[in-house]
Amino acid sequence: MYIPGNDTYTFYVASEDGTVDMKINRTELFSNCIFSDPVEANSSTHLCKGWHNFTIWYHHTAGNASFVLSWANSTMSKQVVPDKNMRTPRTELATLPLNAFFSYKLGFGTDVSFTDLSLGDNITEWRWNFGDGTPDEICNASTNPTCMYDRAGVYNATLTVVNGTGGMSTHSELIGVPIPGDVNHDGKLSAADAVLILQMAACDIDIDPAADVNLDRAITSLDALMVSQAVMKGVNDE
Repeated sequence: MYIPGNDTYTFYVASEDGTVDMKINRTELFSNCIFSDPVEANSSTHLCKGWHNFTIWYHHTAGNASFVLSWANSTMSKQVVPDKNMRTPRTELATLPLNAFFSYKLGFGTDVSFTDLSLGDNITEWRWNFGDGTPDEICNASTNPTCMYDRAGVYNATLTVVNGTGGMSTHSELIGVPIPGDVNHDGKLSAADAVLILQMAACDIDIDPAADVNLDRAITSLDALMVSQAVMKGVNDE
């Protein structure tokens, strides 16, 4: 679907005797929306100008089934989505701009989870390189992998997407994997880290995965003790 400008768009689905599911990129706008009479549902999301992956499932149940998709934004009154914004000949799909993109989230220990946010139709291959010297992870479908790095450090993670005609797009991000126990993220272990971990363990708030020093996926006083012991020994690299 082509979005004509940056704005918050409200999508309206009007249907009779059908079930509708709809996603734009990875945002779910309608999920198992069931219509038994001619009614309308709506949902809003912010979108940027350009082409977006658009998926809709419409299941005809019985009777005179119908389906209408409309939209509106801050400068456009409600109207049926034009065909030119929805329909692209299959022969042109591979020429739509590819945009590789991903987000990431630090997990417990040295785990980092990645989420594919790439745009573009007819993508046939996703190549993940986590920057740790391991071979590329190549997939033929969108995936959200997790990498367990061997140690703390900064890694250049890269995702390359390839479409049906061989077009490629690459996106890279520097991933800072913290030293286990370095919860104030100053690059070293200190008594301040041990105090912060104790606070997390006692109050169960502001949890930082870096506080899980013993990698048991829980924040306890044992983690704070391990940091204190490391500080006393002058250990700041593992």
